Amino acid sequence: MLETERRTTVIAAPAARAPDPPARTGPGVLCVANFPANTGYAWGFIEALFAGVADRLAPRGARTYVAYPAVPAPPRTLAGSAAGAVELDVRLDSIRGVRATLDFVRRHDIRVLYLVDRPTWALAYLALRLSGVRRILVHDHTSGARTRPAGLRRLLKAATRRATAFLADDVVAVSDYVLRRKLEVDLLPRRRVRRIWNSIVPPARDPDARTRLRRELGLPEDALVVACASRVTPEKGIHHLLRAFDTLLERWSGEPPWLVCLGDGPALEELRALHASLPHRDRILLPGQRADAAALLAGADVCVVPSVWQEAFGLAALEPMAAGVPVVATRVGGLPEVVVDGVTGLLVEPGSESGLTRALARLLGDRALRQRLGVNGRRRARERFSRRAQIDELADMVAAGLGPALRAAPLEER
Repeated sequence: MLETERRTTVIAAPAARAPDPPARTGPGVLCVANFPANTGYAWGFIEALFAGVADRLAPRGARTYVAYPAVPAPPRTLAGSAAGAVELDVRLDSIRGVRATLDFVRRHDIRVLYLVDRPTWALAYLALRLSGVRRILVHDHTSGARTRPAGLRRLLKAATRRATAFLADDVVAVSDYVLRRKLEVDLLPRRRVRRIWNSIVPPARDPDARTRLRRELGLPEDALVVACASRVTPEKGIHHLLRAFDTLLERWSGEPPWLVCLGDGPALEELRALHASLPHRDRILLPGQRADAAALLAGADVCVVPSVWQEAFGLAALEPMAAGVPVVATRVGGLPEVVVDGVTGLLVEPGSESGLTRALARLLGDRALRQRLGVNGRRRARERFSRRAQIDELADMVAAGLGPALRAAPLEER
């Protein structure tokens, strides 16, 4: 067996019976990751929530496992936490996956199943309940619009929602936008859906952030820098940002600003081709994926989130806000819940290159405005998107399925 720093056991693949982890008392919680350990991107954030919930519940005697389809190395995000990693492919749409999961549930007294971005209604949920699961929680972080059901399809869907044994007990929506989608498209009962905003641990003020960004990318010390960090896919709208910035430079008087777009993805080659065609491409940098992206963004004058689809929340906007950087974002999905137009940043319509150009020109030309929006953004990030508050709410929901004794005991570390 492999072990991380604290109580992290890797269980064998579900093809064979898995050896038991070290004996513990108390009921179990099984959190499910959809990708192998250390995948990164948004999954690092989600795994940190699992670890936080585990640490809240451990003093009450609850045991928390995090299941991964593969564990090539001990999960970095769980190191030092009360969460134990297990290699278990929880695929509830396959007979093999359901059998492996039910076996694990029975052997480890799993009372709560914590799923992420999984269906809110599934036939397998009844089998899980019959094996001892008392509460099924589905945390929805998914982006994108959905089509509201109509006619016969709506009637059939509404009928399935009355079969509550197949329905998740709790559904967490990461924004009001996702909550509305759950009610209007999934037709879930309102009492089963709760909005819990995503969160951030605000970074300490870094007086060297501005200098570090420019030094790392070889830019002049006094350069104005616009930054964007995103996976490079068409729905993220980076191509609109490049064209809008190129238009901005055509109209700029004086020393022109720079644009830095961090990230990689399936549309990177197309983005590079667009970049090569732009007249002012020398002022636009595409450094690719950087492990220090968050630290670099903190040194920008303005950050941009130009998505053209319905973002579930907007961590890409919250991270620079927490560092005191004003944000230009599109008015899609949950982004307006993060960025308050004219208060912490500026909102533009999705796909509007002229809107992006105007917003950038306004911010880059007004240092006092940038400072005011940056201060407001940092304050909003600390007051409204607290990591501690998010984990407390999630831990309360999980504790509701652990039995009367554990549910009644006060949660630790509040």
